[in-house]
Amino acid sequence: MNSFALCPLQRGFTPELANNLLEQALMGGFARQRIQFVNNVHTVNPSVMLNDKRKQQYFWAFWDSHTEHNPRPFLWRLIVKGEPQVYSCQFVAGSLSLGERDGKVFSVSFGLRIKPKPSNQEFSQSIIDVWNDGDPKRLFELLEKLVNEDLPEQGVS
Repeated sequence: MNSFALCPLQRGFTPELANNLLEQALMGGFARQRIQFVNNVHTVNPSVMLNDKRKQQYFWAFWDSHTEHNPRPFLWRLIVKGEPQVYSCQFVAGSLSLGERDGKVFSVSFGLRIKPKPSNQEFSQSIIDVWNDGDPKRLFELLEKLVNEDLPEQGVS
């Protein structure tokens, strides 16, 4: 699987996170909710700056390869939920548009579908539990002291 090498512009990069819930509003109180969808995708309309001839040539070759010749997913390092991660992505058909132009420099925007990373439910619950128990900052400071100060003094060789 190919990896897309250009970095997205931060301006306007606001992913719409996948939603697997089906919801029915009620006259009063909470809505009814249930998991309706499996493997729903995040979507975003990123832009990339093509500020030199090499980037322009690369972008058009990559775009043509993944939309016209052989439509298929590709990998791209993105920040969707917190930390940068490599995601499997797919261009949205008919979504390409040329953006601001300044001489030979211009940006392009396009729609993108992003396959979500599976979450670790046990790890998520442990984070929630730490916050439910009170001051998480205090607990993390104690852990940092344990790892960086107390354990190294135990004579690890």
